[in-house]
Amino acid sequence: MLARTRVALVALVAVVALPGVSFAKPKPEHMRLAGLERSVTVVRDGVGVPHVYAKSDHDANFMVGYLHAQDRLFQMDSSRRQAGGTLAELLGTGALASDAQLRTLGLRRAAVRSLAAISPESRTSLESYAEGVNAWLAANPLPSEYAALELTKANVPAWTELDSLSIMKLLAFGLSFDTNDITNTQRLIAYQTAGAALGFDGRKLFFDDVMRSEPFAHAPSILPGEMSQPLLKHGGQMWSSSPFTPNVAKAAGQAMENFEAANLPERPADQGSNIWVVSGERSASGRAMVASDPHLSLPSPSVFYEIGIDVKGGRGHGLTLYGVTFPGAPAVVHGTNGHVSWGSTVNPTDVTDVYQEQLTLAGGVPVATSYNGTLEPTQIIPETFRANQPGNGTPDDLVVVPPAAGVPPASIVVPRRNNGPLISVTGTTGLSVQFTGFSPTREVDFFRLLARADTVGEAIDAQRYFDFGAQNWMYVDDRGNIGYKTSAEIPLREDLQAGTVNGLPPYFIRNGTGGNEWIADSTPAEDQASAYEILPVAEMDGLVNPTRGWISNANQDPNGQTFDNDPLNELRPGGGIRYITPGHSDGDRNARITRRIQDELAQGEISFAEMQTIQSDQRLHDAEVLTPYITAALLAAQTPGAPPPLAALGADPKVQEAVARLAAWQFSTPTGINEGYDASDPSGFRLPPTQSEIDASAATTIYSLWRARVLAAIVDGPLTARGLGSFLPGGDQAMTALRHLLETGGTGASGIVFFAGPVARDTAILGALKSALDLAATPAFAPAFGGSTNLADYRWGKLHRIVFRHTLGGPFSIPSGAGFTDLGPGLPGIATDGGFSAVDASSHNPRAATLNGFMFGSGPARRFVAVARPSHPRAVQVIPGGESGNPAGLWFGNQLSLWLTNDYHTATTRRGDVESDAILRQRFVPVH
Repeated sequence: MLARTRVALVALVAVVALPGVSFAKPKPEHMRLAGLERSVTVVRDGVGVPHVYAKSDHDANFMVGYLHAQDRLFQMDSSRRQAGGTLAELLGTGALASDAQLRTLGLRRAAVRSLAAISPESRTSLESYAEGVNAWLAANPLPSEYAALELTKANVPAWTELDSLSIMKLLAFGLSFDTNDITNTQRLIAYQTAGAALGFDGRKLFFDDVMRSEPFAHAPSILPGEMSQPLLKHGGQMWSSSPFTPNVAKAAGQAMENFEAANLPERPADQGSNIWVVSGERSASGRAMVASDPHLSLPSPSVFYEIGIDVKGGRGHGLTLYGVTFPGAPAVVHGTNGHVSWGSTVNPTDVTDVYQEQLTLAGGVPVATSYNGTLEPTQIIPETFRANQPGNGTPDDLVVVPPAAGVPPASIVVPRRNNGPLISVTGTTGLSVQFTGFSPTREVDFFRLLARADTVGEAIDAQRYFDFGAQNWMYVDDRGNIGYKTSAEIPLREDLQAGTVNGLPPYFIRNGTGGNEWIADSTPAEDQASAYEILPVAEMDGLVNPTRGWISNANQDPNGQTFDNDPLNELRPGGGIRYITPGHSDGDRNARITRRIQDELAQGEISFAEMQTIQSDQRLHDAEVLTPYITAALLAAQTPGAPPPLAALGADPKVQEAVARLAAWQFSTPTGINEGYDASDPSGFRLPPTQSEIDASAATTIYSLWRARVLAAIVDGPLTARGLGSFLPGGDQAMTALRHLLETGGTGASGIVFFAGPVARDTAILGALKSALDLAATPAFAPAFGGSTNLADYRWGKLHRIVFRHTLGGPFSIPSGAGFTDLGPGLPGIATDGGFSAVDASSHNPRAATLNGFMFGSGPARRFVAVARPSHPRAVQVIPGGESGNPAGLWFGNQLSLWLTNDYHTATTRRGDVESDAILRQRFVPVH
C-alpha cells in the first residue's frame, strides 16, 4: 500500500494511512433507506473513496446519487443552476451576467432535447440517480454554504434527470464552445485597417506572422505512414477576405463584452490533458498500460469524485467500475471496468460558427432573419431572472430582477442555427451562433456502453454516441490491445465540401445570408445526434495496436495537419476540404512525453513506475528550444567588434551570471524553498531543497521572467507601436510567433520588421534578460524576493503558486482550508513546481510579469496509471483534494499533499483489497 499521510492531516486519517498500522475491521453501520430495491453495502477505503456493492444497476445509480449529495451537494446545485442560468438565485446579483449568457445560449433547452433522445436504459439510470440525491436531501440538513447564503430547503429544488443532463451539457460546452470566430474577426479587421494606413499586409500579419495555425512544437500522435489512408493536399489558400460593415465590428465588440462579463472563455476552458498507452510488448510487465491526467479547473472541492461500483450478476448484467465521476451525474467518465481502462484529452475541433445575420425588427425586437432573400422567423423566449440577497439577514429572500442592460427580457433563437441564439444585435445586424452542443446529444449512452465494454474495439464502437465535447480517447484492455480514436460530431460546411471557401474560413464571422451553411442531413444515422452532415467516423483520427507499441496525445494536432500553417489544404477522400480546427495546443507537452517514452524504450521496456514519473515531468520544453538563443546572444555580445549597445549588455555581470545559470540548467522547475511541494518529495512530505534544486529554481524564475520580456520586445512591441496593442495574439500564438520570427530572421511576411537582423535580435534577447533581472529586484516583487539583486534568491516557488478556490472563499478554499496556509504575506497559495506548458500541467500566461501572474488555476483534475491484467487491473490514482466538500469533514482535501508531490493511492476493483483498507462500512437496506 502506498503511503497516504500528509502534512497537517486530521489525526485519525493520518494514523489510518500510516503504512504498517493495522486496525480491526470497522463494524458496519446499518441504515434503512427508502427507494432501494435490495440491500447495498458502501465501504470507504483509506482515503475515503466509497465503493458501492449493489445487486442491481438501479441501486448502484441510486447510491451514487446519494453519496454525491452527501459529499458534494452544493457543488452539484451550483453546477445545475449555472447550466440553467439560475445561479443568481443561489449566489446573488453577481451571477446575473453568467445567467443571462447561459439562458441566451440555452444549454438547458439543449438538455431537454437530449433527454428525449437518450436510450430508455440511460434515462432509467438518471432517474435512479436522482432518486438517490433526493433521498439524501430529504433526510439530511443542507451543507454549511447554504447557511452562509441564507437559503433553506425551500429554495433547493428536488433533483431531476434533466439536472444531470444539463450538467453534462455544461461540462462538454466548456471543453468545446469558443468565441474565436469573433476575436479572430476583430483582430483581422484591426490588422487590415492598420496595414492599409501604415503600408503593411494586415492579412499576412494575421495568418503568417502572429496568429499562425502551426504549433510551437511538432509532436503528432499518429506518425507518417501509420494512417489508414494517405493525406491528400491541394494547393494554396482558395479564399480571400470579405469586407465587414461597421455594424459587424460593433456587434462583435458587444458580444465579447457580454461573454467577458459572464466569464465565458474566448477558447474552450482549461483546454488540456495528457494520455498515453503502451503495449504489452513495450511494457516491463508484458501487459498494456495507460496513463491519464485530464486538465480541468482546480477548484475546491475537486471537479471529480472518485468511486468504485460493483453490481453482482451474470455476464452482461454484472458491472465492475472504478474511476471518477462528475458530481451531478452517475457516469464513470474516466477509469477502468476491469477489462478496459481508459482516459481522454480534449480534441480541439471547430464546432462553433458565428454568423452575421440580416434582421427584421418589430418594435425593436428581431422577429426574423434573412436567408437567400427569404425571411425566417426567430423564436422569442421570455425570460424572468431572480436573485438571492444574502447578507440582509432574511432567509430565502429572492427577488425578481427587472430587465436592464445585461438582463434581457427574452432569449432570441434562430432555428436555422441548430436552434442557436442571437448573441448580439446592432441595428438590423445581428450575430448568431451555431454549435453542435445544441443538438440532442447522447454522451450518457456512450458512458453506459463503455462501462460494460470488454475490449478496445467495443469501447471505440461506443464512441458513436459521444457527440460533442470532442475528445482523444485512449484505451487498453486485458487482452493486450491498445487503441486511440477521436470522437464527436464535426459538421460539414457547404462551401468547404465544394472544395472552396465562401468569404472567410469558419474560424471567422461568416455571412449568414447563404453560401456557407452546415449541410442539412435528411437521413441521419441512428447514432447521429446532429441534423447536419458530419465527418464520417472512418475519416476521424485513430490508431489501434501500432507497430511501435505506444501512442500519446496532449491536445496537439494528432496527424500534423496544421504543421504547414494551413488548416484548409487537406482533402477528404471523396472530395471536399477536411477541416477540423484552425489550431491545436502548442505541442510542448506531447513533445516532452514523446521524448520521455522514446528515451525509456531506448533502454528497454517501460515500467509501471516509469509511467508515473513521465506523468510528473515538469521540465519546460519551450526553454529547451529558446535558451540556446540566449547563450548565443551573449557569445555574440562578447565578440570583439560587437555594436556598443549589444556589447554593454554582454559586459553586464548580472546578465553574464544569468546566462551562466541558464546554460547549466536542465529545464526542470523545482520550487527551491522549504515550503514548496515538488515531484521529488515523497508521499506528500516536503523535504528541504538540494543545491541543484535551488539552482534550477532560480534559473526557472529568470527564464520565466525573460520569456515575458522577450515577447514584449519582439512580438508585442512592434504591434503596439502600430496601434494594435488591444489585438495581440494569445499566449500560445505569441510563443509560436516568437519561435517563427527567431528562425526566419525577424521580418514578417507582412513586411513588418520585428527585429532587423542578428544584432537587433541578440540585443532584444539580452535586453529582455536585463529587464527581467531588474524587474525581480523591484518593490513589486519584494514580497517574493525582498528587493534582492542576488540571483540565487529568485526561487521559483515564491512565484509559482495555486489557490484551490471555492465560490464562497474562506475555509471552503484551500488555503486556508484543509490545514494549508498561504505562502506568506502578499503571496497567496501553495508553492509547487511546474510551469508553462509542462507535462505536469501547471501553466500560466507566458506574458506573466507580476508577483501573482505566475499562479495557476487549472491542471490535472485526476492522475491515473493502470496496467491491464486478466484478473483485475493494477492501478493508482489521485485527485487534487478529497471526496468531501465539507471543510470539517475527514475527506476534505485529504489527498492534496499526495497530489502536490505527484504521488498516488491504490485504485482497486478487488473487494478484498478494499475491505482490508476500509475505515468505514455502511449497509443500507430497503424500506418495505
